[in-house]
Amino acid sequence: MHEADRWALVESMFDAAWELPEPERRAWLLAQPYAADVLDEVLRLLAAAGRSDGFLTTQDAPSASRESSSTPMLPDERAGAWRIVRAIGRGGMGDVYEVERADGHFAQRAALKRIARAGSGDWARFQVERATLARLEHPGIARLIDGGLLHDSHPFMVMELVDGLPIDAWCDRHGLDSAARVRLIVQVCDALTYAHGKLVVHRDLKPSNVLVDENGRARLIDFGVVHLADAAEPPHAAVPLSLAYAAPEQIEGAPVSTATDVYGVAATLYRLIAGRPPRDLTGLPGSVAIVKALEAPPAPLAALPLSTPSYSAARALLADLDAILFKALAPEAAARYATVSAFSDDLQHALDRGEVAARRHEPRHRLRRTLWRLKWPLAATAAIGASLAIGLGLSLRYANQAAHERDQARREQARLEAVQQSVFHMFRSAGELKGGSATAADVLEGAAQRIEDEFARDPAQAAPILHALGELYFLITDYEAAQPLLQRLAAADPAVIDPALIAAARYDLAQVLYRRSDAVGARPLLAQAQQFWANDPARWESRTIDSRLLQAQLTRSAGDHAAAVELLQGALARRIELSGPHHRETGIFHNNLGVARFSNGQIEAARASFRAATEVWRVAGLAQSPDALNTLNNWGSLELASGNLETAEPLLREAVALRRRLYGPSAATAALLNNYGKLLLQQSRPDAALPVLQDAAAMGAQFAGHGSLHHVAALAATAEAHLDLGHREAGAKDATTALDAALATLGPDHVGTALASLTVARLHLDQQRPREAAALLDEAERIAAASGPSGARLIAQAAALRSRLAPADPRAPPVADTAKPSP
Repeated sequence: MHEADRWALVESMFDAAWELPEPERRAWLLAQPYAADVLDEVLRLLAAAGRSDGFLTTQDAPSASRESSSTPMLPDERAGAWRIVRAIGRGGMGDVYEVERADGHFAQRAALKRIARAGSGDWARFQVERATLARLEHPGIARLIDGGLLHDSHPFMVMELVDGLPIDAWCDRHGLDSAARVRLIVQVCDALTYAHGKLVVHRDLKPSNVLVDENGRARLIDFGVVHLADAAEPPHAAVPLSLAYAAPEQIEGAPVSTATDVYGVAATLYRLIAGRPPRDLTGLPGSVAIVKALEAPPAPLAALPLSTPSYSAARALLADLDAILFKALAPEAAARYATVSAFSDDLQHALDRGEVAARRHEPRHRLRRTLWRLKWPLAATAAIGASLAIGLGLSLRYANQAAHERDQARREQARLEAVQQSVFHMFRSAGELKGGSATAADVLEGAAQRIEDEFARDPAQAAPILHALGELYFLITDYEAAQPLLQRLAAADPAVIDPALIAAARYDLAQVLYRRSDAVGARPLLAQAQQFWANDPARWESRTIDSRLLQAQLTRSAGDHAAAVELLQGALARRIELSGPHHRETGIFHNNLGVARFSNGQIEAARASFRAATEVWRVAGLAQSPDALNTLNNWGSLELASGNLETAEPLLREAVALRRRLYGPSAATAALLNNYGKLLLQQSRPDAALPVLQDAAAMGAQFAGHGSLHHVAALAATAEAHLDLGHREAGAKDATTALDAALATLGPDHVGTALASLTVARLHLDQQRPREAAALLDEAERIAAASGPSGARLIAQAAALRSRLAPADPRAPPVADTAKPSP
């Protein structure tokens, strides 16, 4: 018998048996002349149906007992202050229409939902939905705008109109990869966590109830079957369900909880990755579908043919998702994640290749993920080691040619051993800290403490290891951690420590101080290192050329932009002679020359430099390296400052996505997020900019230090976002904190202080305090005038703010604009 015919027979026999009194069903069924497998299937259905204490009405299999829908509303029909435009859909129990405000006060589009059936249960739930939405204020939830009664006494409510597609359609249309789909579900989890905090369970989660707008923001809609977690409800109430996504307890008529939403959002994620819901009930009769839904566990993702490009997944991510979904889709609510937040955290760990809670039972999972978290520090150390090993090999090959080369080989050998020792200390720390579950930061801190202790006992022996670890911190842009290690070595006694090692430490420390906005402290350290290298120019030529990068930055910070450009142009020519046109160091020179040209007002020449750097990264296979991302950031900043938002946006967006995915938090990530957040501000999207800038400010404070340029610039921009959103108190707090930190750390003459001054000046103007605003504008213009061509942008921003002063101010030009912080 064909499977479809078999199920039709099972369905008809089930319906006939179900009409009989329960004691008579089995005897009647066994008397029927059909195959044993058919009879067994019907008996199983009957038993399952009995356990569920009556079938629930479902959206997949509507019951004939439901009352018919009321007459649809027509275009131009009125509902309070609203006019019907068109019907746009049907929710779990109501019709939905696009409406526009028709009371003449202002123009507004929205979505109106009206109860479509007259059952008392629907009416009660509709009222619950309206009361619930009124207290939910979250960017991931369509908010309630209005409500009332129609002329026929049917209640209605007006909600924010989400102009978007269902999440599955949106993902498919944009060809999103699996990681991007998971990130959308993380957004949904954030909204659900908020709703659960208000004691609200959605309990009808499915792709059609999650819309994604044009900005890629996921929005929850249709709380038509919401459940208040602290409210009683009659057991086995007939509630509209979507069987493909409903939790087992909903199908069985058991009480719902927040675990019900864990199941629903996990089922939605399953659809996004697998291309189908976790239960494939297509073509099954209603009552059969209900029982099959309770019995059929979802197939593992790894067992499905995920060959469509938009569904392709990295093997590690797919394995993580299988484990996460297995837990989240568990039939028993108690076996699932305790909260949606815990489910979301595990998804984020999977995206970050962190330790996934659902896989803790697997052997070696924790070890593999610990090593993955340390991949860049270890890879950097390995790269240093490999380059040192190559250098050592070449030096040893020609060691007999001259004593000079013999000495170099010995130094490189010592440096290689230092790198090896620092790696040993890191692995030793990883095994000892926190029972083997230490983070990368824990491991590095443990290694640093161990090496510092050894340096105190035996400086000569531990000095190379201390320097290697300081370089490692510098490489991952944790300048705050690098500084004390390098300071100890830079101040060491040359009679005890190799003077070449001290010179290298002084140069590295100078770079750290410059990046922490301490140019004054950096200059003498650079001069000391260059003076040491000048004693043997042939031996140290490559180091001297590289030091021109920092020298140019310090020259530029002193206001001599033209000299910085000239210095880099000469050093770039020599670097190409030594290393070739497509060496990493050559790319760095192109990038820094672009920054110097940009600061000198040479916009087209700066673009040419950034293009040249990008070509180096492409040819050298370094397109996703930190250096390449710095170039994207700098190029995007140039276009942003030039007003070319359409050109800047893809550059910065790509850089943000790559740096977040590959490198995580750092000072460099803070700078990039800061620029991207400012772009969003210029696009008049302060709601999107605010979380980006808050992340940038926190990272700047953590990795570059409180009061650093990274921190101050991002905090000032955060204040701008708050002010744009009308958050006056939060904006005032961030603006004044930024200015106080800038004055304390950067000093009164730094461009970072000018940026913060402009933001506080805007705040004073909003507060009708023109005298204080004018004083700050004077200071910002003074700093900008002294900073050369790059100060032109600050002067323009100050002029825009000054235009808001009273006309009596003779310095106020006729300019009307809103100032935004310069990148």
